[in-house]
Amino acid sequence: MANTSRINGFRPVKMITGAPYNGQGTMCYVYSASANIGVGDVVKLEDRSTNAVSIGVPTVDQAAAGDAAFGVIIGMINAKLDPVTGTLTTGSISLDTPQYLASGSSGYVIVETDPNVIYSVESSNGTPTNRNIGLNINHANGTLSTSTGASGATIDFGTEAATATLTFKILGLDSTIGNEIGASARMLVKINNHQLGSSTGTAGVGTAG
Repeated sequence: MANTSRINGFRPVKMITGAPYNGQGTMCYVYSASANIGVGDVVKLEDRSTNAVSIGVPTVDQAAAGDAAFGVIIGMINAKLDPVTGTLTTGSISLDTPQYLASGSSGYVIVETDPNVIYSVESSNGTPTNRNIGLNINHANGTLSTSTGASGATIDFGTEAATATLTFKILGLDSTIGNEIGASARMLVKINNHQLGSSTGTAGVGTAG
């Protein structure tokens, strides 16, 4: 039976140690979003050496394909910071509408930053096979749905390789009911090139294509 495509970004499911995922995250600040971003999107640390406000938390923005990643957004905070005065005020996110930060806007997000988290994410731009397991791969940001708030992020088949600097490592198939190896399969991955890691990642093992 063919998989049903339900793209919603990267979803934490468990730890590489086998421990259950506890849902904890780190509060971060988005100074000026480079695109519409929300839960499930991959982010990186951003250098705010100019025009920055001292807010005491990491500043992040959406990570491009191939970037080292700081983590994945797992929550939105309905608050914003005035970039001139530093005053914290109620944000523009409504509980009655899809929650995301619009391109160019600022706000707080909760980011899962632990390098040991395993994520479930849909595959795109190609069909994963068993021989791809162990390889590294980049993600594609896609387009966030402003009507549902669903992330458009996927892992980008066609970029899978042994290259150590690719952002994610493929660990296997998400074994949820109705999911199978093939087009639009949800795969389990962890961040391979992590900004909190001690290196730019490890080489993958497997066969591309």
